[in-house]
Amino acid sequence: MSMRQFLSILAVAVVALAPCAARSQTSAMASNIGVGPHGYDFAIGTWSCTNAAPSGMSGPATSTLTLARNAQGSLTFHSTGAGFDTSGYVAYNSKSKMWWNPAAFGDGSYSVESTRQKGSRTVWTGTFFDASTRTTTTIRDTYSFSPTKYTDLGQMQSGGGWKTVSNLTCTKS
Repeated sequence: MSMRQFLSILAVAVVALAPCAARSQTSAMASNIGVGPHGYDFAIGTWSCTNAAPSGMSGPATSTLTLARNAQGSLTFHSTGAGFDTSGYVAYNSKSKMWWNPAAFGDGSYSVESTRQKGSRTVWTGTFFDASTRTTTTIRDTYSFSPTKYTDLGQMQSGGGWKTVSNLTCTKS
């Protein structure tokens, strides 16, 4: 086989296998989401978000979310938009293998959610305290992740069922 034939075959193989490698990388990323203390490191950076169901509890129609790693090893987040400001953590407890997400809102409200789930779709459950009404509500967020985009369906328990209070789509900047 000549060098030219070898290079031609190699070029065809690369073109043929490139989509498989991309799928493999995406599936490897998905299988590592939520695994261990670095399970959400892919999310570090700045995200632009739109909310199809804006509300006081879930924020405005558009917002910016920034995630960074702090000195203690947790991820910190800060989300801002028109009339909206919230900060918190995405922290991993290695003993319980549980992720925790406490958040404080600019109006004095706060929430705490947790999950042990891993993968490209996870459900976080917890409570939300609304400072204006002084009530606590059971909440859940269902996240679906890809390398540069995620969705977050936020719901609260209401009347024996789940009511949608936010529907975010965020894209990494």
